[in-house]
Amino acid sequence: MSEGSVEAGEQREKCSFAIDVEHAKRFTELRKEQRRAMAFWVHDLVEESNGGITRDQARLEARRRRSELWPTLDQYVERAVRQRLAEEDLAGPWEPLTAREEEFATLAGRGIGKNYPGFLITRTYELPLSLLKHLRTASIRVSEAPLKEMEELGLLYNSLDYTPEEYDKREELVKLVMSAPRIVRQALERYGPWPPDEHPPSSIAAIGTRALNRESA
Repeated sequence: MSEGSVEAGEQREKCSFAIDVEHAKRFTELRKEQRRAMAFWVHDLVEESNGGITRDQARLEARRRRSELWPTLDQYVERAVRQRLAEEDLAGPWEPLTAREEEFATLAGRGIGKNYPGFLITRTYELPLSLLKHLRTASIRVSEAPLKEMEELGLLYNSLDYTPEEYDKREELVKLVMSAPRIVRQALERYGPWPPDEHPPSSIAAIGTRALNRESA
């Protein structure tokens, strides 16, 4: 199976993530584009068949080929997350999660603050269980060291009593914490269905101006 491919037939689970509103808007536009493209495809198939294929038959054929020609949003998210998890910093191998860690990983709203330059909106996607397990494992293992240091320094929770130095140190460590939603946002920023000449506004903050320059070079 090639990098970024979508595995069929595997048990899947619905999971909610806070994503950039620009990503959500792009997905909404994409669904509209796909509906138009599917309608044109059905029309053309009927026309080209010279009466050999009815409109209902063409619609059934379009539905059978939807995954190939017009991927679902779940498929786009899955492919993007697979590619992000294949990058060196998240690929592992990782020590398997304990039962307690697995339980913690499925709890929503238990991570460090959003650490994100844009506006977020919650969306739900259905992803393979094996991919979610890799996502959650990578998230916890990568975040262990910075979270431990934050706890040792007493910087784990937001406080108005921090000195400027403590605040700066906390911000530095928070940037190293990779929550599952943050990984998904980065996946969409880097590998989502963006037009070749377009980047979401958060991309520069997320992957750096230098990376964007390399992509456009």
